[in-house]
Amino acid sequence: MKKLKKLQINTEKLMKKEELLRLRGGYEDCHCICYSRGPLEQPVGAMAATNESECDEMCDLIDCDGNWNCGPIW
Repeated sequence: MKKLKKLQINTEKLMKKEELLRLRGGYEDCHCICYSRGPLEQPVGAMAATNESECDEMCDLIDCDGNWNCGPIW
């Protein structure tokens, strides 16, 4: 255990990089991107959804089409 003045850090309980990426929705996790409806589809924003139907429902609330994808975002 390291001590920094009054702060103590237990190195056994630190999160690994992979765990942090999973929490923030990082590389190769599933994601939902909402696109505007019409002849020119433009990305409007990204949503936190757990499945494809939830993605479609949430994007529909803001009058957009949902695109559910599992893999790298860019």
